[in-house]
Amino acid sequence: MRRVWWLGAGYVAGLGTAAWLRSKAREAAQRYAPANVRNVVAERSQQAASRVRETAFDSARNIGREARRVADDVRQAVAEGREAMRRAESELTGDEPSPDDNGSTTGTDRP
Repeated sequence: MRRVWWLGAGYVAGLGTAAWLRSKAREAAQRYAPANVRNVVAERSQQAASRVRETAFDSARNIGREARRVADDVRQAVAEGREAMRRAESELTGDEPSPDDNGSTTGTDRP
């Protein structure tokens, strides 16, 4: 009687395992079917393209901000340099700049 019971238990375990393996094999076959692979690849490539696009836009915005910042720094440096040049010229010639010509000894401001 014990042998029959173990024979039946092994048979049922074998059937269950075979059914489970068959379902897993079908899932894998569906997952790797050409249509599904194509859909997955298309979806992932669209996601990658959108990430690249967002990154490019962010980089362009950052480059624009940096360019404006550098341009402002250059403008400020040029203005400071001109002011220092006017002071030095004023000291060398002994002229005091008048308040109505904004520190210019020649009366004309050159950009």
